[in-house]
Amino acid sequence: MKYIAKPAIILMLVLLVGVFAGCGRKTEKTDTGVAKPAAGGKISVGSAVEPETWNPLLSEQMAVQEIGRLLFSGLLLQNDKGEWLPDLAVAVPTTENGGISGDGLVVTYRLKPGLKWQDGQPVSARDVQFTFDFIMRNRTRVAWRDGYEKIQSVSAPDDATIVIRLSEPYAYVYHLFPYILPRHRSTDFADLTLQNFNRLPVGSGPFVLKEWRRGDALVFAPNPSYHQGAPLLELLTYKIVTDRQIVLSQLKIGEVDILNNIGFDQLDQIRAVTGVNTFITAGTIWEHLDFNLDLPLFADVRVRQAINLAIDRRELIEKVLKNAAFPAYTDMHPLSWAYLALPQQPVRNLQQAKELLQVAGWQPGYDGIQVLNGRRLSFTVQLPDNDKPRELVAETIARQLREAGIEMRVQRVAAKSFFGEVLPSRRFEAVLFAWVNSTEPNSFDLWHSRRIPGPANRGVGKNYAGWRSPEVDSLLENEQRTRNQDSRRDLLRRLQEKLVAEVPVIPLYYRAEIAAAKRSVANFKPNPFAGNLWNAWEWGIR
Repeated sequence: MKYIAKPAIILMLVLLVGVFAGCGRKTEKTDTGVAKPAAGGKISVGSAVEPETWNPLLSEQMAVQEIGRLLFSGLLLQNDKGEWLPDLAVAVPTTENGGISGDGLVVTYRLKPGLKWQDGQPVSARDVQFTFDFIMRNRTRVAWRDGYEKIQSVSAPDDATIVIRLSEPYAYVYHLFPYILPRHRSTDFADLTLQNFNRLPVGSGPFVLKEWRRGDALVFAPNPSYHQGAPLLELLTYKIVTDRQIVLSQLKIGEVDILNNIGFDQLDQIRAVTGVNTFITAGTIWEHLDFNLDLPLFADVRVRQAINLAIDRRELIEKVLKNAAFPAYTDMHPLSWAYLALPQQPVRNLQQAKELLQVAGWQPGYDGIQVLNGRRLSFTVQLPDNDKPRELVAETIARQLREAGIEMRVQRVAAKSFFGEVLPSRRFEAVLFAWVNSTEPNSFDLWHSRRIPGPANRGVGKNYAGWRSPEVDSLLENEQRTRNQDSRRDLLRRLQEKLVAEVPVIPLYYRAEIAAAKRSVANFKPNPFAGNLWNAWEWGIR
């Protein structure tokens, strides 16, 4: 089953280049001059997994989150450009509009007037209180609990006002309350293992469950009282086909109109299907190569810079990943307000890499590998197993580095051991893996020296590279205390400059999210932040 990451684990890095124009989406086949959609019509979405629950707060499963977008609404929603939009709320709270207090400890929302649940009952601020209570009461069971522990209270001065008081400023406050549950259905939540609500959901989203054929399909009808306006479609079917090859065949013959979460290994097949638009979107997962900076080999920044210069990202993306990826160069998502557009995009420069090593004292040995004081410039990179694209990338990087006289051996490690032992213990020379990203910067856990996991801090933090920089620590501490966004942007852009210069890690690329839709489907806009069903109420047939 495919699962998505919790928002608060989210960490980041990237750059907009050529193919990244248009907010990181490439539509490989397009039609022009087609008619706009009219009301009516039916669309079928293919899924390899059946939802395990209807309550999106109880599961990270991708299918549950996709269905959650059809059935429920939250206070806010991220669009396909990463911008935050009001959903049930009237506006996105900011310090400028008074929605966030100057110290960042009080967040106030106002609900839109006339909101209704799908059974006709009014949506009120007390539903938000109920949702918070549900999360905290079931904190060991809910999937989305990160950040809620920072909430001291959620109050409802009136039916339309929610006041959230925090114990400390929280960078991911907009990610809280992505789904609001109905208070008037509270009896359905008494036993998490026997919830009628989980099979007969009542939400405030754009679609209502009409029929559930177990193991076959979930059929949804439009919610006429949806606050954004009634959906255009007369029927939306979420079709369950557990065989990935069969669901692809159904797209080819027209039994499925939209297919999300397509595997990299199926990309060529999708591209060959006629009458279908292929969407390759820069996702939120970025791949990077990390060094263990405690090792003498990587103590000299010139060695790290030379390795970076010897890597050809373009070859990785074009030849290995078949253009289903986008290059990354810093630690902010390209759609983030804090993103630093580098004045010059780094490119492979073997000559400069060799010159750096020569200045640092390295000389080619008998087999072409650089040597310094009898030590070969050779190291092992570890990576989680069972990821063929990553393995191909590692092998290609190894070949590229050898051209600069650098030997990189590739070692595959069982994923459980890699994430449970290798990274936390920092028992590696170099590692190749990925983080999940967001548009809201929160890099403290990645780069602050107090977040280097070890006995001294009881293993807290994800600064696995062991980057120690007093300036970086100061930048991160000041950024956390600063509420003004322009001031935060200046601090975070300086942080990105430091990362580019000191190369504690090498950002490589963002993985693409691959989707396909028939050319007759209108308004399908893949969204790596909120899922591809985020705007299903706008879908139509043209």
